[in-house]
Amino acid sequence: MRTNLDLNKHRRKSNSAIRKAAAKGKSGSSNYAKAVFPVIAALVICAALFMELNSRFFKIEGIPTWEEVFKTAELAQSSEKVEGDLTVHFIDVGQGDCELVMSGTKSVLIDSGEKSYYSRVINYLKNQKVTRLDYVIVTHPHSDHAGGMSYILKEFDVGALIMPKLSEKITPTTSTYYNLLKTIESQNIALQYAEPNKTYQLDGASIKILSPLNDYNDLNNYSVAVKLVHGENSFLFTGDMEREAEADLLASGADISARVLKVGHHGSSTSTSKDFLDKVNPQYAVIEVGSPNDYGHPHSQVMKRLENKNIEIYRTDLNGNIVFVSDGRIFDVLKEENKNADN
Repeated sequence: MRTNLDLNKHRRKSNSAIRKAAAKGKSGSSNYAKAVFPVIAALVICAALFMELNSRFFKIEGIPTWEEVFKTAELAQSSEKVEGDLTVHFIDVGQGDCELVMSGTKSVLIDSGEKSYYSRVINYLKNQKVTRLDYVIVTHPHSDHAGGMSYILKEFDVGALIMPKLSEKITPTTSTYYNLLKTIESQNIALQYAEPNKTYQLDGASIKILSPLNDYNDLNNYSVAVKLVHGENSFLFTGDMEREAEADLLASGADISARVLKVGHHGSSTSTSKDFLDKVNPQYAVIEVGSPNDYGHPHSQVMKRLENKNIEIYRTDLNGNIVFVSDGRIFDVLKEENKNADN
C-alpha cells in the first residue's frame, strides 16, 4: 500500500515537473522567436531589395532577376488571362508598320510594311482565319507602310480602303503609290479619303479618324491618325505623324487619350513630343522598328520620355509580334519570348 502511495506521489511530482519544464520551454522558445524574427525579416527584405536592384540595374551574373524567378517557377508576372473579343496585333515587319485589329467578325488592317514582308503579312492574316478585311487603312504611302499593300489587297475581300487625300505638291510618283492606286482600281475596292471625326463601327468597338487636319510639306504629317475604342480600353495609331501634325491635333481639341500608343515614326526624335505624350498619357507604348536600322530608331530622347512616365514599352525588334487581348476592361499582352535569341 505504502509502495503504491509513494509511486503515485512520484508520478504527481514528475507530472508537475514536466508541466513546469514545458512551460519554461514554451517561454524560452517564444522569447527566442521574438528575438530572431526581426533579424530574419530584415534579411528577407534586404535579399528582396537586392534582387529588385539587380533586376533593374546591376544584372550581376549568377544572381537571378525577378523575371527569372517567375520563369523558373513557371509563373507569369501578370497571371490574369483575358478572354477578350478584341485583339490588336502589332505584326513584326522589320523597319515598318503593320497592325491588325480583330473585333468580333470585323477585321481592320492598318499599313503593311515593306514589299519584302507582304507574304509574311498574308500568312499571318490567314493564320488568324482572316478572309475579309472590312477596312484597310494606309496611313500614308511611304514604302515602309504601304510597300506590300497592293499584294495583300489581291488576297482578301476588302470592304473599303481609307487613306489621306494628298495635295498635288506632295503626291508621290513612286512605284509603291502607283501600284497601290492601280490595285485599288483593278480590285474594285471602295476608296475613301480620311475624314477627321468620322467613326466606323466594328463589333463591340469603334475606330475614329483624327487626321490629317491640314496641308503639309512632309508626307509623314499626312499620316492618318486613328483612335480605337473598346469599352474602357483604347488605342491610338499615329503612323509617322511628326511634331507639326501632333501640334495641330492637340490644337483641334480631339480626345487623343489612350491606354495604348503606337509610337509615331518608329520612335523618331521628330515625333512623340512631350506635350503630345502628356495628352495621350498611355499606360503602354508599342514601337514598330527594325534592328539594326540606319535611323537610330527608337531615339534615346523618346525612350527617356516614355520611361520617365513609367510607360510599359514593347518593341517589335525585341518582342516580335505583339498582341493585345481586350475584354473592354483589362488587357492581356502576348509576345514572342524568344525574339531576343534571334537578334
